[in-house]
Amino acid sequence: MRKTTLPVVEASGRPYDLGRAVGRKCAARAVKYRKSIASSILHYTGKSWTEAVARARLYVPFAEDFYGDYVEELRGYAEGAKLPFEDVFTFCCHELLTEQGFKGCTDLVVNADVSRDGKVLAAHNEDWSFDALETVVLLHAKPKGKPEFFATAYAGILPSCGMNSSGVSLTGNALSPNDMRLGVPRIFPVRKVLEARRIGEAIEHAMPAGRASSYNNIVADRNGEMYSLEGSATDCAHLYGIDGYMVHTNHYVAPKMERFESDPDSLSCSRFRYNRALRLLEDQLGNVTPESLKHILRDHVNKPCSLCRHADPGKHPLDVSETIFSVIYDLTALEAHVVKGKPCAGEYARLLLKS
Repeated sequence: MRKTTLPVVEASGRPYDLGRAVGRKCAARAVKYRKSIASSILHYTGKSWTEAVARARLYVPFAEDFYGDYVEELRGYAEGAKLPFEDVFTFCCHELLTEQGFKGCTDLVVNADVSRDGKVLAAHNEDWSFDALETVVLLHAKPKGKPEFFATAYAGILPSCGMNSSGVSLTGNALSPNDMRLGVPRIFPVRKVLEARRIGEAIEHAMPAGRASSYNNIVADRNGEMYSLEGSATDCAHLYGIDGYMVHTNHYVAPKMERFESDPDSLSCSRFRYNRALRLLEDQLGNVTPESLKHILRDHVNKPCSLCRHADPGKHPLDVSETIFSVIYDLTALEAHVVKGKPCAGEYARLLLKS
């Protein structure tokens, strides 16, 4: 198999300047992404893009209070991409406009207790609509006065997972909590974790008060500390990787959080992927490497709802979820192993993040 990595986009500077540089380089991707999420919102809610933008506008004050630097980054991005700021901000809010359409993802994290070479590794399969693939890049950002980072980012601006030069990573999974409200949009905590210099900061950034909703945010550091933060708008469970490893998919694992599931009967695929990944990882304990994690991420048992997820031909195209890229962050070596598309169809490229 040939190496098929995501395009790398580099940018640096203060928030506005960094965002403007990314916007210039990703302008065509931004237009494609707007078209993709506008179609999704219309499909699930019947709302037009104009209506979505009006709703997203209500979240701006909460975002500015929590993380003004990222709002400035978005303003710079809008200038660079030659798009209205409100359109770009709506990119950050579209999952709050509907309780449906969450696409998936599978995560595995290990530390030196169970890896072969004493490494800390965070692995992630991104499951989403295939039409979004061409909007995704690997952003290599060097913010002024903050850690530089890698992030897999839709349209270059919306991170799904990442690792910074302080050896802190953010991976995670979509959840469907039933207590969504006005507040800090989900993507803002994800982005703020990437500026954390230690695990305690990452935990605080990942689950702020006043959030509108939450992903399951997994934070880890090069010392082997790892937390899976299962959040909703109003509650959170901190799951600690006490045994040196953890797995997560798209449902609540902590008993106290199960009451927040918006549709408990729709989680069979998530439960299968969770159990399958856990079983395969536990078979490797003491011998986990990036290569052995790739084997798990390529697994096809229960296809199309497998760890390497494939399109279900029986579903509407906008309801389909399939793996569109895969990444493994080596927090010990500050390396990213990245493959564009399904991990079964390509070879991971290795990229080094300089500290």
